[in-house]
Amino acid sequence: MKTRFRYALSVLAAGLLLASGCYRPWARQEPAPPPKHVTVKPENLSDLSESEYLKRRATIGSRSERLEALDVIDRTGDDEYLPFLLERLQKEEDDLLLIKIIQCLARQQDVRAVVPLRKVARWQSNRIGLEAIVALYDLGDDSYVPKLIRIMRETDMYPQLSGVAHRTLVRLYQVDIPPKARAWNTYYRSHRLAPYQSLKWYNSFSAPLPPTVAGSTKVVPRPQGGPQLPQEETKLRRHIVSVFEFWKPDEP
Repeated sequence: MKTRFRYALSVLAAGLLLASGCYRPWARQEPAPPPKHVTVKPENLSDLSESEYLKRRATIGSRSERLEALDVIDRTGDDEYLPFLLERLQKEEDDLLLIKIIQCLARQQDVRAVVPLRKVARWQSNRIGLEAIVALYDLGDDSYVPKLIRIMRETDMYPQLSGVAHRTLVRLYQVDIPPKARAWNTYYRSHRLAPYQSLKWYNSFSAPLPPTVAGSTKVVPRPQGGPQLPQEETKLRRHIVSVFEFWKPDEP
């Protein structure tokens, strides 16, 4: 009885809010005001700080000017530019500039860039998606390497990218394997970047984030000189989980 009474009260309160116009979830939200480096007039550029000026050059101007500004931002390696790069990753429409932004995010080595890059790698099957997969690998996330292998194999769907995908795999893993999907899938499963948890029903469709340095958002640097074998016992996490595996109880 008490539960029904509380439910009736909540429905009545929601109805009163809707009738009064105070709560309108469908109402269009006001966009955030544009940042200063976009709204300032050209004659007032001296009022901008150095970082704001670089952001303006990377947002407004010709392609060459924006590429030059992104190159300066990349070489600074300052974490201050990470929110700006993530914003440009969503708004940039020029493919060449978008690839440069993805490369900048990879060299930032910040785990906060992993989730946005996963969205690009998941939905883009062109050169931009390929660069996003490479950036994720540099950040310690190899969960989208199977898509890179699939692009290498599907020559009819991606004829201009199959060779690029194979050369990219050779460069990432530093092994000379022919462009055979079965061989690359076998090598990928035995050379995962990090030990993944056993199959769980509540997170079987999303890979965990790469490990970070304690007290920071920087990913743990990997040893140089090619892929390293795991230092502890691991269980393979498949990218595609079948219905049987999804409901299978965890092994002891």
